[in-house]
Amino acid sequence: MKKLLKIFGYAAVLICLLAGIWTYWFVLRGIPSIQDLRKIEPTKLSKVIASDGSTIAYFPPEGRIELDGKEIPLRVKQAFIAAEDATFYEHTGLDWKRIFSALITDIRATSYVQGASTITQQVVRSYLLTREKTITRKLKEIILALRIEKALSKDRILSLYLSRVYLGSGAYGVEAASLRFFNRNCRELDLAEIAMITGIAPAPGKYTPLENFNAAKKRQWYVLKRMSEEGFISDIEAQDAYQEPLQITGVPIAKFTRYPYLTDYISKQVLQRYGEEIFSKGINIQTTINPELQDVAIAAMHKGAIDLEMRQGIYRGPENGASETFKSRRFAFQKNQVKWKGFESYQLYWAEVIQTSPLVVNLGAENIELGPESYAWIHPKGNWDPQDALTPGDLIQLCYTGKGFLLSQEPRVQAALVAFDLQSSGVIALVGGVDYSKSQFNRAVSALRQSGSAIKPFIYAAAIDKGFTPASIIFDTPITYRTEEDELAWKPKNYEDRFYGATTLRTGLVLSRNVVTVKILKEIGIGYTISYLKRFDLGSELPRDLSLALGSGVITPFNLARAYATFASYGQLFEPHSIEYIIQQDVGPIFSARQGDLMEIQSASEKKEQIISEQTAYIITNILNDVVQEGTGWRVRALKRPVAGKTGTSDENRDAWFLGYTPDILCAVWVGYDDMMSLGENETGSRAASPIFIDLMQAALKNKPIRDFRVPDGIVFARVDTTTGRIASSNSEAVRFECFKEDSLPPKEESVTDEFLLKEVY
Repeated sequence: MKKLLKIFGYAAVLICLLAGIWTYWFVLRGIPSIQDLRKIEPTKLSKVIASDGSTIAYFPPEGRIELDGKEIPLRVKQAFIAAEDATFYEHTGLDWKRIFSALITDIRATSYVQGASTITQQVVRSYLLTREKTITRKLKEIILALRIEKALSKDRILSLYLSRVYLGSGAYGVEAASLRFFNRNCRELDLAEIAMITGIAPAPGKYTPLENFNAAKKRQWYVLKRMSEEGFISDIEAQDAYQEPLQITGVPIAKFTRYPYLTDYISKQVLQRYGEEIFSKGINIQTTINPELQDVAIAAMHKGAIDLEMRQGIYRGPENGASETFKSRRFAFQKNQVKWKGFESYQLYWAEVIQTSPLVVNLGAENIELGPESYAWIHPKGNWDPQDALTPGDLIQLCYTGKGFLLSQEPRVQAALVAFDLQSSGVIALVGGVDYSKSQFNRAVSALRQSGSAIKPFIYAAAIDKGFTPASIIFDTPITYRTEEDELAWKPKNYEDRFYGATTLRTGLVLSRNVVTVKILKEIGIGYTISYLKRFDLGSELPRDLSLALGSGVITPFNLARAYATFASYGQLFEPHSIEYIIQQDVGPIFSARQGDLMEIQSASEKKEQIISEQTAYIITNILNDVVQEGTGWRVRALKRPVAGKTGTSDENRDAWFLGYTPDILCAVWVGYDDMMSLGENETGSRAASPIFIDLMQAALKNKPIRDFRVPDGIVFARVDTTTGRIASSNSEAVRFECFKEDSLPPKEESVTDEFLLKEVY
């Protein structure tokens, strides 16, 4: 017996020894030090600041924002304790009661259905270990949790947890989640918003309100109920908070910003100069962006895109394969947003078809009847019947116009907008697409598109600097061009498909006559013209043939806008900048646009290069003013002030442009499809792009006095006969005042006297 006991004793010692070796080798060896938790400091959060001082974007490193415990509101702490770990201030890192309860529940369910981790254990997972589900990792977690409880205060443990807990949609910690969902700091959240964020914690992918609002609301109620049970709030407070609409501003794709296209543009500039690490050092990027105009630009582009597709009359039908779950989630989120925002003009709203004759739909909260006027835009216009395309249960979209609802759809057409303050050289608005969640490609700065007739002012400027005047006569008549390489002859024609005979240079540009422009280019020479256009730094190669006159070359909206600004700036090279200065925490200013020390970020140099003469720039501006008053830009007359502008339409209406400026503001708008398909019949720059321009400029100019363009020295005005291009005589019938460089007046007719030459500058 003694021998047997001795054997058992040795075996027990061996087992213990092996267990100890195993524990050391697989658990204790390499276990992280909790001292690292003492070294964690609050995040130095980088921000993008608008011109009015508001924050328009944040750059939390990896979506995380570490806070000092004093910055976290008491109610936030209470919410997480009530929902996640009610005995947090009582246990020593492990809650054995919860562990046994969860174990029994899991055994009964034969699967992992209930967690038992304390807040301390979750701190271990977030900061020191991975989330893999293994025995060794769990043992390490238990050991570290016990060590942390001995080393750190409960308040410190809680603040670490609240700074790192993942709360969905790329946000780690309560501060990041507050900014992500509500664009506010966590100290500014109300009870309803705190409860919603808290409820996300157990399953961020399942409970984020941007993806599953129904589930988020259920979790919100659970948190409010637990807070009431723990005595943190009353039952009435819980009920009231649950009934409040959640003022959610976040969208699924764009993180921590109101203006994703713009934020991408700003961050790329900073990243190219300083590298990714600069964003973790806490920088404030002061920009020139006007948030009011940025909002107007976004709304105007969305409206313009919807209007265009409605004009074309093509309806793509209801949402394909929309499940009941999909509908339920969309309607729940939509109901919440409408409750606090109301219906917004030219925004799209989901609706379910209830019946088709008459067309009755449900918006999630109410049924409305849509009369024939709501779908009169659909081909065949006036004869489209909802019964032929829709069935009860279909999920469709409606557009709210301010007066009522129209049957609509998510537009596929894209657009881009850039606006400059001509006095400060600042970028005041920039939008790279209609919907960032559908496409993150920034068309404003990256899309190379054919300019169409928008290139013509540069060719006309080249002609003026080679001896032409606005009164020069060009014959708009049929002509055929053929080169040795061409198998087919090229016969340029005007948009109207007719010819107009003797035409002044001014009229050629005002009415965007293709044949006139081609003949001018042929006369002054392609080589000379391309060399001349390089002064404007268009940023792309230009075709070395006569198609250049019709805008066959490609260019980005930003670069074309910058080139137009040369005319508005009286011939000076325009260098727009979007960043005024950058300040780094604990360091101070590291960049100032006025000092020009960061060349990748367009710096506004005090001394600007004169690339064409003031006189040439003014003459083009003067002609472009007539484009608005008498030509293709006629819609812009709605601004009721002097505006110089030019439309542009590429071959087969694939691109539509409008670029225009007053003495104060320049704005460029492009509209087109990414796949280069046609915008549709009659969708020119005037029709598709200029309405967006008007919406932006009306907002930009509403508080600015009406100003005319300054006439520089060296410009004179004279009465000319538009049929001959000469100084008008007493017998001339078609007469207008024309502007000239003072040394380039056309010859006089014999009966002309000096009294007809007006040298006064007005």
